[in-house]
Amino acid sequence: MTDRVAMTQLEVPDYDLGIRGKLVRAKKTHDPVSLAMCTIVYGLSIVDEVTDTPFSSVDNGYPDARLIPDEATRIDLWWRAGTDAVIADLVGVDGKPIEMSPRHTLQRLLRGYSELDLQPVLGFEYELWLFHDTPADTASHRRPFGTTENAYSLTRSTEAGSLATDFIDRMESVGITVEMFHAELGPGFFEFTLAPAPALQAADHAVRARQYLRELCAERGLHASFMAKPFADTSGAGGHVHSSLTRDGVNVFCDQPRQMSREGRHYLAGLLAGMPDTTVMFNPYVNSYKRIDPDMFTPGVATWGHDDRSTACRVILNDLASARVEHRRPGADASPYLVAAAVLACGLHGLREQLSLPAPGEQIGALPADLHSAVAAFEDSAWLPELLGKPFVSSFAATRRAEAGRYDQWLRQTITSWELNRHLEHQ
Repeated sequence: MTDRVAMTQLEVPDYDLGIRGKLVRAKKTHDPVSLAMCTIVYGLSIVDEVTDTPFSSVDNGYPDARLIPDEATRIDLWWRAGTDAVIADLVGVDGKPIEMSPRHTLQRLLRGYSELDLQPVLGFEYELWLFHDTPADTASHRRPFGTTENAYSLTRSTEAGSLATDFIDRMESVGITVEMFHAELGPGFFEFTLAPAPALQAADHAVRARQYLRELCAERGLHASFMAKPFADTSGAGGHVHSSLTRDGVNVFCDQPRQMSREGRHYLAGLLAGMPDTTVMFNPYVNSYKRIDPDMFTPGVATWGHDDRSTACRVILNDLASARVEHRRPGADASPYLVAAAVLACGLHGLREQLSLPAPGEQIGALPADLHSAVAAFEDSAWLPELLGKPFVSSFAATRRAEAGRYDQWLRQTITSWELNRHLEHQ
């Protein structure tokens, strides 16, 4: 028997799945000039419908672009013999990152923080749904994993214990620390929390943890979903992100016990002021907005409060080292790169403009309530193109308009059960 060929899983950030990729011979990845991927990657929906963007379209033939691996992200996937993985991004003919990339957009923002001698730290937490995966299952008839629905249930934690332990061990072996895994209130509903890390590393960890958990579940005959709202009568799945600011490794979000620093206040003011314009990055699908429900701790307005889960931004000032703000608007369905970029763009806007922080609980206006209005707010923003880059804004907006349009077309062409129940028997 011959030795196995060493393979590398190239992981390429996109807008919808988080990462896409391909398997190539490992030695080929050490010669980046020979690596390429079709630029259609930024125009593919979650089910691979194609949206033409200003960068990649039928008019230019969806050209390839070079892929450059980020060697700092190379890890050994020991559970897949002879395979490692590396995150790679597309670059243009000039060797510079393509501006439509969500990962590049995040890196662009980090340079803005560096100019202020600040380094953002992010910590992601995800709620998700676990189902049994059998050949007879369909999207509308999946059987939830577990026998009870209690939040923080030790019974449910025991049922998921083997899966959780394997997941935590795998992630730890590749440098990703999962701090917590527990049951949430809902059928097959669970949550895991990742340790905080510098922003780019945190997003890389989050996108990989989501992908690798799905793969582990598939190995066990389970299906993991980060859909925002699969059940009308339960809460939706959040993808909350905690953020703080550091300087030379020291947290500067808080400068004295239980009091935000000047920079912390400007940063938080930016999160609030920029939330309407960036909502589409936190909630990128039609289904995302069905999760928004103040009674389920998912607010429809931009507010903040001290350790208040009913607000969009929950400020936690227990001690100087861990002082931070939890952004509760993002859904689990949104790419970590998009969420990180949206949070940091808003925060940087607040820092640069030295925005004033409103009082706790003060409402600064409603957030977009559906995908159409969220795309409009995103495209109409006067400040976002400078921070995110016009190419990213135009490319991402095109994909969200298409997403909303496809749902509208389906709704026009579909006779729903509501219509049948209401009209067929009574008219």
